[in-house]
Amino acid sequence: MGGSGVIPSWKVKRELARLGQQLRAIPEAIWEPLAYGRYDRRFPADLTIRPGQAAPSGDVALVLIYPRPVLPDSTVNLCRSLVAAGFAPLVVSNAPLDAAAQARLAPHVWHLVERPNIGHDFGGYRDGIRLLWHWNLRPDRLLILNDSVWLLDNDAGALVARLQAAGGDVAGSILRVRGDERFLESYCYLIGRHALQSPAFRSYWQRLRLTSNKYKVIRRGERGHSAALIAGGLRLVPAFDEAAFRAGLETLDDDHLAQVLRFAAWPGPQDAAAAADLAARSHEPGWRAEALALIDRTLPRGQFYSLFPVAARTGLGYPFLKRSGDRVAQSWRRAFLAGVRAGAIPAPEPAILAELDARVAKDA
Repeated sequence: MGGSGVIPSWKVKRELARLGQQLRAIPEAIWEPLAYGRYDRRFPADLTIRPGQAAPSGDVALVLIYPRPVLPDSTVNLCRSLVAAGFAPLVVSNAPLDAAAQARLAPHVWHLVERPNIGHDFGGYRDGIRLLWHWNLRPDRLLILNDSVWLLDNDAGALVARLQAAGGDVAGSILRVRGDERFLESYCYLIGRHALQSPAFRSYWQRLRLTSNKYKVIRRGERGHSAALIAGGLRLVPAFDEAAFRAGLETLDDDHLAQVLRFAAWPGPQDAAAAADLAARSHEPGWRAEALALIDRTLPRGQFYSLFPVAARTGLGYPFLKRSGDRVAQSWRRAFLAGVRAGAIPAPEPAILAELDARVAKDA
C-alpha cells in the first residue's frame, strides 16, 4: 500500500485471481482425482511420442515447452545447444505441435512428446520422468528446463558447468527461503545420479497428484518437490544467491554502480525517484554509500536478479530472463532491454533479443 492508502489495481487483480483459484479448488477436489486417475491408468497411451534425430546419452535434458501461439526460434536453439553439451533432449510439449514445428525440432531432440496440458509444468515434468522409467532408463544426470525462461546466452554447457560446480544432489538456479521453507525455483534443476536413484525422488513423482489449479501446482510442485527431497536427506543447492550478488556490488566502480541504479526494475515510484535523485548527485561525497543503502532497502521487496539486472547479469552471470506476463516480469524485461540498448548489459543471442523486443512491445 502506498502513502495515499490506495491499493494499486494490479494488487486487487492479483488477489481476485487468487480467490478465484481457491474457490475453484472446492469442486476440483471432487472431479480432478477421477479425471486424472483415468489419465494415469492409461499412461502412456494419451501421449504422442515421436523419435528425434539426436543421439541418446547418459545425460538427459527434460525440456518442458508450451509453444503458444508458435514455437519460438529460441526453443529450437536451446535444444541444439543441449545436444552440443552432450545431453539428449526429451522435449515434452503441453500444447499440440504442427508439422512445421515438429520438423524444426526433430534434428535437435532425442524424443518429442505431446501431452494434454494437465498439471501444467509439473504434470509435464512428471510424464517425462515416468517415460524414462517406462523405458527402463537410468540417466547419469537429468537436467530439467522449461520455456518459461530464456537462457540468455544459449550456452547449455556453461549452465550445466555452473550448476555442477554448485555441488549438492540437486542444483537449481535460485533457492528461495520463506521462514522455515526452502525451495528451488522450478524452471531449472540439475539432478545427479544419487538423487535420481533415491527413494525420496521416486516416491515424490509416483505420489504427485495432478492438478490444473495453478496455486495447488505451486504448493504440490515447486514447494512440495523441494520439501520432499530435503526430507529424504538430499542436499539442494543454488548456483546463484543474493549474498554473492551483494558482495559483487562492493567491487563495482561508481560508473558501473550508477548503471545498476539507472537500469533497475524499481518496485515503486518512490524508489525510482530516489534513484533519479542519486543519479543527479553521483559525484557528491557519500553518494556510493547512499546508492548501496537504497539497494539494500529494496532487496527485501523482490528478487535481486529481477530488481537489478545489470549487476545480476554482468556481475554474477545470472543467465535467465522470465517470459511470464506478471507485473514483476514485465518491469524486469523493460529494465533489462533498456540496459542492453545502452550497452550496460551484453545483448542476448539474436533470436532471444528479437523475441524480447517483441515481448516488451507487446507488454506496452
